[in-house]
Amino acid sequence: MNFVFLFLMISLSGFSEAKTESFVIQIFDRNISVLSPENKRTIFSVLVENRSLSDQVGKFIVQGKILKFVSIKSGGSEPVEIENKTNESVIFVPVSPAFQEVELVFGKKVYEIPSKK
Repeated sequence: MNFVFLFLMISLSGFSEAKTESFVIQIFDRNISVLSPENKRTIFSVLVENRSLSDQVGKFIVQGKILKFVSIKSGGSEPVEIENKTNESVIFVPVSPAFQEVELVFGKKVYEIPSKK
């Protein structure tokens, strides 16, 4: 597991030019940043990095069905494997503390989700 994390960190060192085979969700105190892979897959991995000052609990859902729960300590990260056989997008929902939902969109490169106003 540490090898996967190390590999992703090395491959993401040039974040603006980065290409990845996995989603990388970075949770900050006021926003969430997402790096997405170019090609859509049925089974894909997501690395959730908690760069906020508080512990995070979140879930991955598709069409209202819960796929996975994650709990990440402040400063930590958690790799997750997702299987989505539907044509619908997977949504990451930060539960505690609550934050805006994040749609995982393939091929969008880097995008940011601001906090709810």
